[in-house]
Amino acid sequence: MEKIIGIVSGKGGVGKTTLTANLSLAMTQFGKDVVAVDVDLSTSNLGLQLGFYQFPLGLQDALDGNISILNAIYTHPSGLKVIPASISLNYITKNPTPYRLKSVLSDLNGIILIDSPPGLREDALLVLKACDDIVVVTNPEIPAVTDALKVIKVAREMGKEPLGIVVNRIRDKFELTTEEIEEMCDLNVIGRIPEDKDVKRSMFEKTPIVDLKPHSRAAVEFARLAAAIVGVEYSSPSMLGLRRLFSR
Repeated sequence: MEKIIGIVSGKGGVGKTTLTANLSLAMTQFGKDVVAVDVDLSTSNLGLQLGFYQFPLGLQDALDGNISILNAIYTHPSGLKVIPASISLNYITKNPTPYRLKSVLSDLNGIILIDSPPGLREDALLVLKACDDIVVVTNPEIPAVTDALKVIKVAREMGKEPLGIVVNRIRDKFELTTEEIEEMCDLNVIGRIPEDKDVKRSMFEKTPIVDLKPHSRAAVEFARLAAAIVGVEYSSPSMLGLRRLFSR
């Protein structure tokens, strides 16, 4: 295992699952060995968003010690490796200890991206404790940024300095600016993902936008962010305007 990166948020609905899927696939496309893991055990969505509606084994089976975590890996047609969590109600009250979670994940190779539960409930705190690095996702709105600030504060109290903030679903001028978000949170914004209708289409198609529409505005920013996190050089594709025009 190279490292565990937690994709966390102060509130639900900010796009954490979409970010996890697209960052994981973009890093894979950069030649990294990456596995996306859904650790939101009570309201799991990563597998569903990628079209894994039914699967015999999931993360909970590995946490219970019934199987090796390697037997819970599924490969999406895009090449993304995923460990989904079961949507069964039987698992809702079961929260693994951070040590058990990290121990189980340590059998994996490469980079692990965790789709964490939102907020600061016990399950979300367990993920924070198990992660090596943290990326905080928010929308450019005061309630979302305020909740993100709480997560950042708790992470720092645990001795974990987040890699930065990703501002998702940027629409227009009637929102908080990057500078305002950085000042509120005392943390750098490392990614700015624009609102993009193709993201909704990619969710309908059950494939990350970096695969479905790689030249779209959101896909380019996902790829740029992934490159920055794994330390590889990134150059935007040439003639993006024309590519977008003819890919509609």
